Amino acid sequence: LGPKLAGCCRGQASNCSCHARGAGSRRWSSFVDDLALIMMFTFGRCCCAQRDVGDEQVFGNSPLEVPTNELAPALPAGPPVRGAERKTLHVPPDFSIRSVDSAASSGSGYVSLNEEQKAREMTKLQHMIRDFVMEFLQGVFLDAVLEDGSLVPCRCLMDSKLSVLMLQVHSTTRTIDLTNIQEICSGKELRDLRVSTPLDDLCVTLVMADDQCVSFKFSDVQGREHFATCMKVLRLALD
Repeated sequence: LGPKLAGCCRGQASNCSCHARGAGSRRWSSFVDDLALIMMFTFGRCCCAQRDVGDEQVFGNSPLEVPTNELAPALPAGPPVRGAERKTLHVPPDFSIRSVDSAASSGSGYVSLNEEQKAREMTKLQHMIRDFVMEFLQGVFLDAVLEDGSLVPCRCLMDSKLSVLMLQVHSTTRTIDLTNIQEICSGKELRDLRVSTPLDDLCVTLVMADDQCVSFKFSDVQGREHFATCMKVLRLALD
């Protein structure tokens, strides 16, 4: 019933009887629109090919359930945030996938860098993580991928201990304990996942240990890998 009403009320103000009933009906149709969106903003079903045993684990598609005492306070409601008011994630202009690989694989031998270059790349990585953390403490907007493949602006924040990721779409807030993140997949890594949500090479998927996943889409490969790299570093720091 909810999605049908929402579809009836979108972009048909001149013909739709819902709009002819006055302000009360307009408030109701707005509520139904939000409800339909909230219903879609659940952590989706994910089939993850287990690399070590070769089996498939089917992830459920039920809404994320978190004990009440673990829920973060609701974020301020207020009017919708638009355009320039939305703080998006900043990708350092000198960021490159090679730089990340060089720093992360120091001593592995497959990247030809001397010790000074490795130290410089590691310092660059540390500064990138610091800036990433500062942005997430203040809150940034990412494009979350809904089950039908459409995108919705999602406000993302972390707590001061960098242990909980909070996601807000409209008035609905979901929380993720970073220690529950089992995998962070992007690019070619997504080929090992079979998800109900349509994904492409610009997406990053967080796979949780409690059989749920959430995906974000970025405008380019640099943005995708910047987010994936920083999240992997923060996740490893909790082990």
